[in-house]
Amino acid sequence: MRRRPPGRRRTVVFDLDGTLVPGDAFGAFLLSRWRSSPVRLLGALVLAPLVLLDRRAELLVVATATVGTTDAALQRRWREHALRHARFGAVPEALDRLAAHREAGDRVVVATACAEPLARLVLHALGLGDVELVATAYEHRRWGTPRASAIRGEAKVEALRRAGVGLPVDHAYSDSLRDLPLLLAARTPHLVRPRRRDLPRWRRALGDVDVLVRRV
Repeated sequence: MRRRPPGRRRTVVFDLDGTLVPGDAFGAFLLSRWRSSPVRLLGALVLAPLVLLDRRAELLVVATATVGTTDAALQRRWREHALRHARFGAVPEALDRLAAHREAGDRVVVATACAEPLARLVLHALGLGDVELVATAYEHRRWGTPRASAIRGEAKVEALRRAGVGLPVDHAYSDSLRDLPLLLAARTPHLVRPRRRDLPRWRRALGDVDVLVRRV
């Protein structure tokens, strides 16, 4: 991608999970914690049905994976997880496209529902620690329920606006139908590894959309 001549700087937004790295970084972290402790796993299984009744119960389930953990210990576990997640799960085509946008002088922002501390560590592990990040604010509480409000769907678009990202953006990259509001807010939307079964719905919403990487 060639460097743009002087003038309006383009803005490009990338999702993180499923786009720059496969899967859900925060979800994979929680799963690893539940697998390490039968007590934590049992607590999560008991509380999980409550999420169907009230989405706010999601944080109670999250708490089963982190309760009793000091801030320092949580940071250490997040760092270890981020290194593993980035090392074994990067999406090279998406990372190459991100690098090309940066080389062209575009403003690149990563917007994700992942908890901000973990998302930042994943970006560091990918060598992208200096990229702008808009993520879910997350406050760990050792003996209580964490405080967070995930930026998914329309909430992600609002979070970008609050962060000073003008809309519509020039390019947006994502794999998830939850990010349809973001891709609709882009002049040029791009799909990264979309599910085959979701393609008809994507095309009904976005038309002849660019598919950067297809799932096998």
